[in-house]
Amino acid sequence: MVRAWTVRGGQYGEREEQAIDEGVVIAGWEEVGDLSGCASIADVGDVLARAYPDEPPGRVDNWKHQLWRFITMETGDLVVMPRKFLGVVAIGRLTGGYEYRSEAAPGFRHTRKVEWVRTQVERAAIGGDLRDSIGAFLTVSELRRRDAAHRVETLAQTGVDPGYKGAVEPPADPEALEQDVRDEGTRQLTARDLIGLWGWQRRTGDVIDLVDRELTAQGLQVAPHFTEVQLDGLVTVSAEETTLAGEATQEAPGTDLGHTPTRVAGEDLSRHWRIGSLPFARDVVTVGFDEPLNRAITRMVQGDFSQLPVVNPNNVLRGVVTWESIARAQLGHRGATIAAALDPHPLTSQEQEELFVRIDDIQRHGFLIVTDGDNLVLGILTASDLADQLKLRVEPFILLGEVERRLRRLTDRLPQDELPVGSGVRKARAAGKYLTLGQYPEVLKDDACWARLAWPYEQDDLVRRVTAVKDYRNELAHWDMDAPETKTEALTETKQLLSLLKLIDHDPRP
Repeated sequence: MVRAWTVRGGQYGEREEQAIDEGVVIAGWEEVGDLSGCASIADVGDVLARAYPDEPPGRVDNWKHQLWRFITMETGDLVVMPRKFLGVVAIGRLTGGYEYRSEAAPGFRHTRKVEWVRTQVERAAIGGDLRDSIGAFLTVSELRRRDAAHRVETLAQTGVDPGYKGAVEPPADPEALEQDVRDEGTRQLTARDLIGLWGWQRRTGDVIDLVDRELTAQGLQVAPHFTEVQLDGLVTVSAEETTLAGEATQEAPGTDLGHTPTRVAGEDLSRHWRIGSLPFARDVVTVGFDEPLNRAITRMVQGDFSQLPVVNPNNVLRGVVTWESIARAQLGHRGATIAAALDPHPLTSQEQEELFVRIDDIQRHGFLIVTDGDNLVLGILTASDLADQLKLRVEPFILLGEVERRLRRLTDRLPQDELPVGSGVRKARAAGKYLTLGQYPEVLKDDACWARLAWPYEQDDLVRRVTAVKDYRNELAHWDMDAPETKTEALTETKQLLSLLKLIDHDPRP
């Protein structure tokens, strides 16, 4: 079975031109001699340990897996070489085994012969999931999942990525994740599946810190960071790569397929809402630059859109048309094509940007077009989307406040000396303090209090409901970028409890 691999052309792309000209892929590691005698991955590790005696064992382990992949890739396998400062990748097929060129310059000696099939495949033509895998921070990694080998084969033949729509099973546990990265170089999974490896379902502050620490302890990094995408968005985990003469490392912004880490020293970005944290329209209706203007008008009317992104055939953003730009084009008699009404400088954002930094732009212009690092359109975030999210995040607190207010008013009629003892309820009332939501179940479980209240409900059922709402309130008290929309059952329970309380607690007439 044909497999597919990424082999990068150096930290600064210094090996790319020679690789293309001579029909080879080249690994770096200039201190490492001939690996032809290595019969196992352990042999490669021994060579590396002698060449780099001062390097940590974990780093040497990372390098030995990469070099073992390089020397054991099968003839006939596909290789992808991202071009560092160009918007393309080169795709070829291996035609020979490992060769060590002792006469070559340091960093250019470890080679494999390649027949380059297509050297100018536009990055924009590659699906985002596959681009993320190709953009891993390693010199050599396997493109294994999400039908990657078939997709690379199709790209080599046609320049078009057929894409992938299926699901991928996550690793069974953190150790399996680490093993997958060791074996393949990268591992893709959703943010939900990533935090699920440690038994969590939502990204609270503590969970984010824990997962970050665990990944670091395993020598792993994740891009984009799992707080930068929606809970079911894909992230790519790879081994942390350290700069080594002639080797790949993390890329500068906009120079390659890899993601750039968004953390800044001393700043806790995990606590910030990102554009990618919010649901936004991803099935975006677009138009082409040369299409007739009336086609854009028809689509905008049919979809009740205020704007349409203008893209090239690979979905790269070229501008936007809005009702205002259309009116200007028609009043100015500029022509009947999209080009006549094009605004070539629309407001854009990437998923990792902080939401609150861009809210003013969204309010002023009504939308942001969300793009990736290659300016491909990912979606649109509108002022309406923000309003919907505001409702989702504010409504629970309003409902909980109303529940507490009505419970307090309904139970204030209970004499202090009849309140249950031992739960802090009497002490709080004596001190003139309001009861907490967590104390109301204790009041309602007391048979004497329940009898005096004389509510027309089942005691056990109402205690259960108040307890569930109390637990919901406690969860919301902790920062959680995925709450409350993932707790719809608890929100429904809160609404139902409030409805029951309203029937027996009537607001005074004005």
